[in-house]
Amino acid sequence: MKKIGFLFIVFLSINSFSQNLTCKDFKEGTFFVPSDSETLVSYKIIRNGNSQVEIVTDPEFEQTIYVIIEWIDDCSYRSFYDTEKMTLNDYQKFINENGGILTELKEIKGKCFFFKSTLSANDDIQVINGKFCSE
Repeated sequence: MKKIGFLFIVFLSINSFSQNLTCKDFKEGTFFVPSDSETLVSYKIIRNGNSQVEIVTDPEFEQTIYVIIEWIDDCSYRSFYDTEKMTLNDYQKFINENGGILTELKEIKGKCFFFKSTLSANDDIQVINGKFCSE
């Protein structure tokens, strides 16, 4: 009987400390984006408030990108390249001039946030689906 009571307490402890992640868990912190068919190289994301730094460490594509985030709600935001922290290329300027990139949460699985990013410009819509994961 004591063993059953002990196991029950252990089970309750494990359940109370394990939690399901929500959109809020992806608003701040350090994350990584694994490479896949749409994302050619993996990179790291560091988020703090309304700013985000994306660090690509692949030797062929090594770069650091600075982003400003405008939160719409806990699960969606618009991102713009930060003109005060970096010189923008033509494509980055184009993105900023066309309202930035809208990113929306689609699903959370384990430690990963699956998203859809959309750029709307000139009657054209570009969509990228991807994920980033908590480290």
